[in-house]
Amino acid sequence: NYNPNEIQIQFREGITMREVARLIASNTNHTEDEVFALLEDETYLDSLIEEYWFLTDAIKDPEIYYSLEGYLFPDTYNFASKDVSIETIFATMLDEMEQVLEPYRSDIEASRFSVHELLTLASMAEKEGIGNDCADEETGNDRADEETCNDRANIVSVFINRIDSNMSLGSDVTTRYALRIDDATQALTAAQYQTQSPYNTRLIDGSMNGKLPVGPICTVSKSSIEAAIHPTETDYLYFIANIQLAQTFFFDNSQDFEAKKLELQDINQGR
Repeated sequence: NYNPNEIQIQFREGITMREVARLIASNTNHTEDEVFALLEDETYLDSLIEEYWFLTDAIKDPEIYYSLEGYLFPDTYNFASKDVSIETIFATMLDEMEQVLEPYRSDIEASRFSVHELLTLASMAEKEGIGNDCADEETGNDRADEETCNDRANIVSVFINRIDSNMSLGSDVTTRYALRIDDATQALTAAQYQTQSPYNTRLIDGSMNGKLPVGPICTVSKSSIEAAIHPTETDYLYFIANIQLAQTFFFDNSQDFEAKKLELQDINQGR
């Protein structure tokens, strides 16, 4: 059964559709433009919506950058050859997402949030969480860290509490996505934080108060999906991470948050 033409593509948690397209282009006989063209094909999208229960017309919102962002489950996949169609790649990843979501189906249907909104919350937790240390059987990641995994459920609780308080979600990762910046180390300017976008939750003009981004911002792991569906119940409204020590701190008031922010800036030489 050996197939010398078989290829393997690894799609990591937390990557954007732009990175997915680059991986497909670098491993198959397709271009990034072909990937993006398929994501805009309404006939194709309608066929997917009919086939998968978790796909809805929400993915066709004209303000969304990439229709299947957040819906393709990240994992390592094998395909017959470089001639594999983009449709086959997407179907394989959507089939895997269906397997992951199916056990949560009744919880999703009972949630105050739609599946589109839950995957959006999950994608934000994926990006805001420190590292990828939550173990998933699907990915074979054995670097499990219970505290880090719990952080994602706490992060989702912050976003939900801010929605309920009609506050902006204030998430830097949504600003980066709005600007199509994949480099998480690139510093953002004050002007960039005020970029008008249905993705940018850092706006302070009130237009995004109490609102989620228009759609997910990256691929999501099972751990982040679990965090979005079953967040912890807290009074937290703020969080800040110490990247060097892989710690996330949560607060229910701005005074303690600002104090910790100054402390961490001193510890991390202003970063």
